[in-house]
Order: sequence, then structure tokens, then C-alpha cells
Amino acid sequence: MTSDMTVLFVGLVFLTVLVASQILVLPTLGTSQADSRKLKQRLAGIIRSHGDTETSIIKAKYFNRLGPVERVLEHFPGMTALKTLLDQAGKSYLAYRFALYSLIFSTVIALSVWLYFHQLLFSLGSFVFAAILPIVWLKKQKTNRLDKFEEQLPEALQMMSRALRTGYPFSECMQIVSAEMSAPISQEFGMTYEEINYGRDIEVAFALMIERVPSLSLIAMSAAIIIQRETGGNLADVLLKISAVLSGRFKLQRRIKTLSADGLFSAKILLALPLGMFALLNFMSPEYFKPLYDSPDKMMYLYVFLGLELIAAFWIRHIVTIDA
Repeated sequence: MTSDMTVLFVGLVFLTVLVASQILVLPTLGTSQADSRKLKQRLAGIIRSHGDTETSIIKAKYFNRLGPVERVLEHFPGMTALKTLLDQAGKSYLAYRFALYSLIFSTVIALSVWLYFHQLLFSLGSFVFAAILPIVWLKKQKTNRLDKFEEQLPEALQMMSRALRTGYPFSECMQIVSAEMSAPISQEFGMTYEEINYGRDIEVAFALMIERVPSLSLIAMSAAIIIQRETGGNLADVLLKISAVLSGRFKLQRRIKTLSADGLFSAKILLALPLGMFALLNFMSPEYFKPLYDSPDKMMYLYVFLGLELIAAFWIRHIVTIDA
């Protein structure tokens, strides 16, 4: 095997393992895209029905801090969705700067690959991969933050219930959670408290929080609180019951993740097996793959190998994903 071929093979193995690992560490539990679209439409309908705008005071403050040029850049196509993802991941980066740094990073990687291999397809693939990698990182951060939020939510509801029993109003209970608990729930409840104090209807304030934290547990909590405020009743008892239900749901999710971990481990073994066998045979019998290295179509074979590995990773991920 030539030195260039060795480096190329190692690079392809690295890309395959990295992409496959990122695919397999995505959340096992989730909602379908159709449900996500319906949720987004419902939230927009709630905000419009109250004659309000979809721009929260948090976003308004964010745009007011920007200069004229930055404000224009932040309204470029795709920047709104990127800013939403950054907020959901708990990052305070400017969307256009994150996109610009990602573009520079991808270009540098693609140029480096081109200067070394002079393979256009491989360079384009490296550019796409390097451009997608920051988005994958953001989604992983979003997942970790959402898991932490759902873990904290039952405790926050218990704290609010105790505060209600001592005579605090509902909005002040949210402020207590913001002051006493850690991020991310302190940040989200604090921003919702600001929205309510600003004069937002509580239903709109919760809709904006759900947009920032697309959690089924938060949706259930918001719906129960809104219904209780309209029909009356003991809100402290309602919050305790919601806390018990969410605690049970969280334990169920943890159990499902534990059971699906066996499938993910098997997936990693299956994906690593072809790579390991290829490397082992090259080490033990270098002449075995000599026809491949001498073939003019060797690059095509490597691209097909990489593509099949990624398809297998996506397929296994589809099998082990549970819609909950």
C-alpha cells in the first residue's frame, strides 16, 4: 500500500467512525417530525390568537444589542433557525458568526484535503462533513440540555408547589425556581418570568418557552397549568401530581435508554467489524488487497465502502429509535 493510499484509508476510516458514532449517540427517545411540525403550528396559533408577536422580549433585547450590519446579517436565510438551535443548545453565540466560523473551518479542511490528495469528490465530501459537524455538535448539546431540563422539572414543580402553599403568587414561584435552581431550568423559568412581568399572557409566555425547550414534559405541565387557571382548583396539588407523573415518565425514559443501549453497542461492533477486518488483513497479508490498490477504480470502491457504512449506521439508528 502506498503512503498516499494509507493516509487516504486512515482518513476515510476516521470519517466513517466519527460520523457513525455521532449518528448513534443521538437521542433514542424522540418525537416524529410530523409531531414537531404540528407543535410548531400550534404554538404559532396560540401566539397569534392573543394578538401577540412571535418575537419574545429576550429576542428583542438580543437584536437591540446588535449593530445595523449585524442585524442585517442575523436576518439572512437560515439564521433564524440557526439562532433557535443555538438557544436550545444553551449557547449565546451570534448566529451569523457561528455560520461564518463554520464556513471558514469547512473551507480550510476542504483546501487541505485538495492540496494533499487532488481529489475533487473527496474534497467536496470533506467540506460537507466539516460543515455538518458543528450542527451535529449543537444538536448533541441541545439533547444534553433538554435531558437536564426534564430531569430538573419535577423538582422545580415541587418547589413551586411548596411556594404556592406558603402564599406566593404563581409568577413569583417561577422567579424562586430561577433563583434557587441551576441551569438550564433556572434560565428558562427566569426568561418566562420576565415575559409574564412584561405583560405577556401566561399562555403566550409558556408557548415561547416551549419553543425554546421543545419538551413533552414541559408541554404537559403548561397545558395542565393553563387549564387549571381557567377552571380553578388547587394549583399546588396540581403541580405535585404533575411532578409525580413526570418523575415516572423520566424513569421510564431512563429504562428505555438502558434497554436500547444493548442495541447501540451491537451497532458499534457491527460498524467497526468491516473496518477492523480490513485493517487486520492488510497487516497480516499485505498482498491480499494488492489488486484493489492497483485498480484505477480504487477511489470508487472506497467511496462505496464509506457510503455503505453510513447507510448501515442510519438504518440501525432507525431501528433502535423509540418514538416517545
